[in-house]
Amino acid sequence: MSYLILDVETTISNKGNPFDQSNKLMMIGLLNDKEVAVYDIEYSVDPYKELLDNIQLAVDAADVLVGFNIKFDLHWLKRYGINFSKKRIWDCQLVEFILRNQSAAYPSLNATAEYYDLGTKLDEVKENYWKNGIDTDKVPKEILSDYLKRDVELTEQVMGKQMKELANRPELKRLVSLHNPALLVSAELEYKGLKYAYDPSIVLNTVTISFES
Repeated sequence: MSYLILDVETTISNKGNPFDQSNKLMMIGLLNDKEVAVYDIEYSVDPYKELLDNIQLAVDAADVLVGFNIKFDLHWLKRYGINFSKKRIWDCQLVEFILRNQSAAYPSLNATAEYYDLGTKLDEVKENYWKNGIDTDKVPKEILSDYLKRDVELTEQVMGKQMKELANRPELKRLVSLHNPALLVSAELEYKGLKYAYDPSIVLNTVTISFES
């Protein structure tokens, strides 16, 4: 089974929300066969259609897409026309949530990597740029690229540790196998939204129900 580890870097309006049309996809990092490839999408002004085609080929060739909080990345891939609808998913954040008995709702990549003694992320982008209100497109390309590569590499290493732990915890294997595919469903629901008709003339009354002993 082949795995493709992926991560994206975006501009930071509304925390990089992929549904915020002012945001842009700066870079995509992919790792397969032990080599990280960084694709410059809108960091520069160069055309990127061919790069998206190459990314689609990498996605098509993989059996499983791997990420940390991968739903965020999938939303960005979908926004830029990448099709992943028939792929299996491994979200390291979700798997860690399950492995740690749901003790932390949103484990971070940094904390998870430290738990497995894998080191830490490269914090220069966050600490020196994002925290100071400097957007991703103003981060020097080499610094941003190194930051992205490190995240992709850590994600792969975390996945390896998780797979080893799950091999010794068969009671959780099925839970993981059920929850990971469900991410595709919830991602599709979030992407398409839910249409409803708002009628201000309709007033909902609050009903109080009392129980007598």
